[in-house]
Amino acid sequence: MKKLWAFSFLLVFWLVPVSETLSQRIALMGALDQEIELLLGEMKRPKKVPIGGIDFYKGKIRGKKVVVLKAGVGKINASYSTAVLVQNFDIDALIFTGVAGGLHPESLPGDMVIGDRLFQHDFGKYDGNGFSVTTYRELTGGHQTELFIPSDPILVFKSQTASNQVEFNSLSGRKPSVFTGLIATGDMFVSSPDKAQWLYGEYGALAAEMEGAAVAHICRTLGIPFVVIRSCSDNANHDARTNFEQFVGPASVNSSRLVLSILENW
Repeated sequence: MKKLWAFSFLLVFWLVPVSETLSQRIALMGALDQEIELLLGEMKRPKKVPIGGIDFYKGKIRGKKVVVLKAGVGKINASYSTAVLVQNFDIDALIFTGVAGGLHPESLPGDMVIGDRLFQHDFGKYDGNGFSVTTYRELTGGHQTELFIPSDPILVFKSQTASNQVEFNSLSGRKPSVFTGLIATGDMFVSSPDKAQWLYGEYGALAAEMEGAAVAHICRTLGIPFVVIRSCSDNANHDARTNFEQFVGPASVNSSRLVLSILENW
């Protein structure tokens, strides 16, 4: 009888964490239709849930419970979409997927950037010395002091591991590289070599985009694990707009393929 009781206890103990893992819901967010198109195509029996002007899609991808949504472009849209998401869905993690301008001198369209930290490059002060990025405390004397918002280290590791198992689109005549590092967020499409060099030289940012830090701030405040994954559609230079229009589709596929690999190995 004691052996049977012990076996039952061990069986329950083993099943509980498995059950909790299976019950997790992972939010998958992109700013554009192209950035979530592949994910929606992979979803089994999607259920559309319109809330607050946003279409949320509930279902399963690679056996994992997910909710997929398009946030819209820019920090305000990203913040609003994240707020509506967390108010209406019980999520355990969030992955932001999409494209960005590559800032590393060796990056090319199609390369991947896994954001281990994010910051707002257009939040700060403008005085006689010009513009400078600052923390909230430096600007107002308040209590919020984070300039660089760290991603969840486990999700960063999952992303790095999964990237080794993905066959990415080659957009530049070579196998896409995968970088991990800082991502810069601002309400502007960067198409200036000077701005790109400033972001890389001054802060070491590897990609410039328009939503990540806003999502990161809300997730960090609410204790929701998150990671931002970007595929380079351009190099944030004079040709950025042309390259973006040319590569936004295949670059979005690269980012989505990495997300699918993360889910496959979750």
